Amino acid sequence: MEDQHRAAVPQLRAGALKFPAVLMQGITHIAPAVGLVLSIQYITSLSGVVAPLAYAIAVLIMLALGISLAQLARHFPSAGGYYTYISRTVNPRAGFLTAWLYLLYDPIATAINIAFMGIFFERAMLGAYHIRFPWWLFFLLMLALLTFVVFRGIAPSTHVMVFSGLAEIAIVLALAAWGLLKPGPGGVNLDSYLPARSPSPGGLALGIIFSIFSVAGFDGVVPLAEESADPRRTLPRAILASILLTGLFYLFCSWAVLIGWGTQHIASFAASPENPCFLLARKFWGKAWIFILLAVLNSVFAVSIASTNAATRVLFALGRSGLLPRALGKIHSANRTPSNAIWLQTFITLVVGLGLGFWVGPEQEFYLVGVVITLCLVIIYSLANYGVFRFYRSERESDFRITYHLLCPLVSSLALLVVAFESIYSRPPPPVRYAPLVVISWFALGIGLLLLYRKLGREESVLEAGSKIVQLFEHSVHTPGKSHKDLLS
Repeated sequence: MEDQHRAAVPQLRAGALKFPAVLMQGITHIAPAVGLVLSIQYITSLSGVVAPLAYAIAVLIMLALGISLAQLARHFPSAGGYYTYISRTVNPRAGFLTAWLYLLYDPIATAINIAFMGIFFERAMLGAYHIRFPWWLFFLLMLALLTFVVFRGIAPSTHVMVFSGLAEIAIVLALAAWGLLKPGPGGVNLDSYLPARSPSPGGLALGIIFSIFSVAGFDGVVPLAEESADPRRTLPRAILASILLTGLFYLFCSWAVLIGWGTQHIASFAASPENPCFLLARKFWGKAWIFILLAVLNSVFAVSIASTNAATRVLFALGRSGLLPRALGKIHSANRTPSNAIWLQTFITLVVGLGLGFWVGPEQEFYLVGVVITLCLVIIYSLANYGVFRFYRSERESDFRITYHLLCPLVSSLALLVVAFESIYSRPPPPVRYAPLVVISWFALGIGLLLLYRKLGREESVLEAGSKIVQLFEHSVHTPGKSHKDLLS
C-alpha cells in the first residue's frame, strides 16, 4: 500500500547515474572545447597575451568555490541545487532570491550557446564553402534535436553527452599539441603567464570575469542529485574532478593555441575576422580543419544537454515545492523525465535565443548574457559560501575546518567581488556595459516580489517552499516511512 502511495508522487529515476556520467555532466556543463574556441579570441582582445593567465585565475577561483559547494552537496543532495542550499543554510528569503537569480543562469544559457554557435556555423560555412546557412535555422534544428534527446530520459541523454564531450576534448587537445610542435613568431615561451605582460589591470579583470563564465558550470552536477547513485559521495567527487580536469585543459590549450599563432602577433589574433582556432586548424591540417568545427558542434550540443538537464531539474524542484506552478513537478510516466519543465525550458530557449539574437545579434547576445550570468553567479556563489560557514559553524561544529569552511569560502567570495567590481569599473562597450544594470534590475524585481507577497499575506507560504525541498530530502533519509506527498502537503 505504501509503495503504491509513493508511486503516485512525482519522482525522478533514482540511482540512474554513476560517477562517470555525473562527472561528464560537470565537464560538459563547463563545455571546455566550445568555451575555449569561442571565447579565447574575445578574452585575448581584453587581456592580451595573458589570456591564459585569466583562465588560470578563474580556475583557482572556481576550485575554491567547488570545495565550498562540495561541503553542502554531501549534506543536501537535492534537485533544488543552490536554492535548496541557501534556503537551508542562510534563510528562506535568500533562497527565494537565489531561485530568482537562477532564472538568469541555466534556463537561458542554452539559448545563448546555440545562438552563438548558429552565427559561428553560418560564417564558417560561408567562408569555407560559400554556403549561407542562416544562424536562426541552425538554432531551430539544434533546439528540436536537443528537446528530443533530453525528453527521452536522463540515461540516454547522458550517454550522448559523454560521447560528445570526449570527442570535443580530444580534437581540441590535438590542435593545441600541433601549436607547440609548430609555434608561430615568438616560439615557445611562458609570456602568457607573466602578469607584467597584461595590457592593463582592468583588461585582465574583464578577461577573468569572462573566463569565469567560460569555466563555470561544475555546479551543473548538483541538480542531478536525486538521479545519482550515492549522491553524498558522487557529487562532491564529480564537482572537484570536473574543475581540475577542465582547468588543466584550459591552461594547456589556451597557452598552446597562442603559441601556435605566435605571441608576437597577438593583436592580429584578437582582430582576426575569422575564428583564430579555425585558421590554425587550416594551417596545420588543411581540409581536415573541419574536425575543429565538429568539435565545437559536439561541445555546444553536449553543454546544451547538460544545461537543459540541470535547468529542468531545478524548474521541476521549484514546481514540486510550490514556488513555481505545480504543473512543473509532473514526471513523464515512461521516461521519468520532468516533461512540463522540459517544454517550458524549450520555450525559454526559443524566446531568448531568437529574440535577443535578432535584436542585438547572436554574438553580442552571447557576450552580454555571459557577463549577466557571471554577475548573477557572483551573488549566488557568495551566498552559498556564507551558507557553508554558517552551517558548519552552527550545526556541524565538530566537522568545522578552517581551510574548507572559512578560508575557501572567504577567499573565493572576495576574489569574485573584486573581479566583478573591476569589470564594472572598466566600463566595457555596449551592450556588455549594460550587464550590471540588467542584474541589478532583476534583483530589485525579486525583492519587489517578496514585498508584494508580504503585502498580499502570501510571503510565508512562498518562503516555506525552500524548506519543503530540504524536508523532502532529510525526512526521506531519516524517516523513510514518510512519503513525499506527506512532506509536501
